[in-house]
Amino acid sequence: MKILIVTNIPTPYRIAFFNVLQAQLRKIGGNLKVLYCAKSEPDRHWKINLQEQQFDYEILNGFHKNIKGLHLHFNPSVIKKTAAFQPDYILYAGSWNMPTVVFSLLFNSFFNKKYKKLFWSEGHDGSMLHKSGIIPMIRKFIQNKFDGFAVPNERSKSYLFELLGLNKKPIVILPNTVDGDFFTKPDTWNEVHSNTIKSKFNIPFDSKIIIQVAQIEDRKGINEIVEFWKKLSNKENYHLVLVGEGALKNELIQKTQSDSTIHFLGNQSKEMVRELLFASDVFLLLTKNDPNPLTLIEASFAKLPILTTKFAGNCNEIVIGNNGVIMNGINFDTFEKAFHSIKNFVEQKNGIFSYENVKTNFDIENVAFNFIQQLQKI
Repeated sequence: MKILIVTNIPTPYRIAFFNVLQAQLRKIGGNLKVLYCAKSEPDRHWKINLQEQQFDYEILNGFHKNIKGLHLHFNPSVIKKTAAFQPDYILYAGSWNMPTVVFSLLFNSFFNKKYKKLFWSEGHDGSMLHKSGIIPMIRKFIQNKFDGFAVPNERSKSYLFELLGLNKKPIVILPNTVDGDFFTKPDTWNEVHSNTIKSKFNIPFDSKIIIQVAQIEDRKGINEIVEFWKKLSNKENYHLVLVGEGALKNELIQKTQSDSTIHFLGNQSKEMVRELLFASDVFLLLTKNDPNPLTLIEASFAKLPILTTKFAGNCNEIVIGNNGVIMNGINFDTFEKAFHSIKNFVEQKNGIFSYENVKTNFDIENVAFNFIQQLQKI
């Protein structure tokens, strides 16, 4: 079995899965290749070590355009590179409307029908910005050209079936996952370790940390977080830690400079993010629009209780009742109630339930193995 993945850029959260997928394929005499449309995108600040990739990959030459935050890549060489690899399956990821994806899909639909073409679809009812009009019509037309879909969960599957009417296409379940071993908080982690991390960022030793790791952009609820935090009474000794870069960062730093309980840490290495998670007490993601955020899975492996919104596509898989709170609306009253509820989970050390859940349902080896097994039936 030969799988070709066509996606936009290298990302740290996909490398681990691609490495495991390659290892699983080798066991059955298969192979993986990844074609990236670009080395990076303007709003991405990750430090990528491409040498960590244990699979064949290429970064294609091409044309790149940013239109109102939408990154468009066109790489004509994708046709030649695909033909040279001769895959059994092409898994398209990134965005259904990326020119390279549409070009490759349509070309191979006419001239290389032996390739089984699947789209990695993470959208759901809460993440789609356009639910009616011309855009869903175009989306349905293009997606009907795929031979099947890989979706992370039933919520994304329902979107394809019910809203796009693609219920006749084969579906394989491909949960988003991460390197769980890397993000698992060790039993040896203690208060001394946490204080070492806190001291790096001038966070008081006696504080508890509620942390959000996300772009500092409106769609991540960052304006609301700051507004709600300033209005909260009885925060006790909690401090709000925000990790990430974005257009709103400098403005919000200015607005909150008098509040010593709010910390903007900027972009951090994945190693430092892991240690910040280990030193934290609650993971927050006040997203307004997120297909299936991997940060919730990382935080769960780090044994943190979760506070998020219904707009996170995997919220119901991550928050299982005794390990967190899902906000049905983004308003102060809902946030205040959720915050005080989550403090009880911290006191009861319920973050362990987050870990047990993802260890069972998001193990990276099992995800890769099950994906291959499903593909073989298409």
